Amino acid sequence: MPNRPLNIALLLAGGEGTRAKQNVPKQYVQIEGIPILAYTLRAFDRHPLIDAVYVVCQDRWREYIHRFASELSFSKFAGTFPAGSTSFDSIRSGIKGLSAIYGTDAHDAAETLNLPASNIVLVHDGVRPLVSADIISDSIRICRLHGNAIAAMQTEEAYMAGDSEKATGMIPREQLWGAQTPHTFYLEDLIATFHEADQRGITASQSLYTLMAELQHWPLYKSRGERVNLKITNPEDIWFFSRLASVL
Repeated sequence: MPNRPLNIALLLAGGEGTRAKQNVPKQYVQIEGIPILAYTLRAFDRHPLIDAVYVVCQDRWREYIHRFASELSFSKFAGTFPAGSTSFDSIRSGIKGLSAIYGTDAHDAAETLNLPASNIVLVHDGVRPLVSADIISDSIRICRLHGNAIAAMQTEEAYMAGDSEKATGMIPREQLWGAQTPHTFYLEDLIATFHEADQRGITASQSLYTLMAELQHWPLYKSRGERVNLKITNPEDIWFFSRLASVL
């Protein structure tokens, strides 16, 4: 383990992915003979600045993940944490697990091993397999510079405001950025954030970004996002990724 602050990836793979209409959760759909999650894991495993990769998953998929990580020789895969019933609970479980290994609960051990503090965590959707090395690098850079980083990209679409039938206004696209992942923060800040959420009775949030927004933890800094860093959600997303996977 390097004698410097660590960059730890936490991949969220606990969902059922019913909108993808597959026989297995979408993160385990095989493309070119390997599951989608393996492509995501490989992107972080190959990145020179990433030190360890953990996966949050349902217990029934734990052995499967360990097996393909071994078969594909992912040297930075470090283990799994149990998923919760919601994305919020899964993130909480992952942060709790990392806290026990690298966080405040492990300070004495860290001092014994002469490890520095200020480890950061890149929380990433397991079904965003096209995350690039540039996205990962910029997430780390912006977080180290400002204390946090949310991968985002500015939209090129025109946005209509109104109800489901008609537009009654327009939102200037210059004001809109699509939040992707990774969501990157110092581990100690994530531990404190979930403690604050508990104190305020917050038990659900769409993502780590929305939780930070609800808690008014501004500013949140934008890091590099890319159009192809899509979240596989629907059958057409799987079709699109399968066409690209053959050249990865």
